[in-house]
Amino acid sequence: MKLRELRQRSAGEGTVWPPRWVGPSGPGQVPEDGVLEGLERLGNRLLLQINIHGQRRTASLQWDPPPHVGEVEAVMLGSTGATIRDLGDRELPTRGR
Repeated sequence: MKLRELRQRSAGEGTVWPPRWVGPSGPGQVPEDGVLEGLERLGNRLLLQINIHGQRRTASLQWDPPPHVGEVEAVMLGSTGATIRDLGDRELPTRGR
């Protein structure tokens, strides 16, 4: 499964990629155009620190498991410096059943 395939069925939202800005966005600011600078885990949600056009913004990523938030967090922590657009294509580890 790729990051861009994460879904949130409980809220009827379907796919949760790209992450949603926390707070208002500036004109033309699309999360996928930014670069991941860091993240913070907040319960079952990840808050992503994204640098976009020289400004640091925060975006939220929340989905219905699987995968567990720790698995997604590990992939994203190992991808600091990558563009959000490229992150969407990162594969998540699969667990053996």
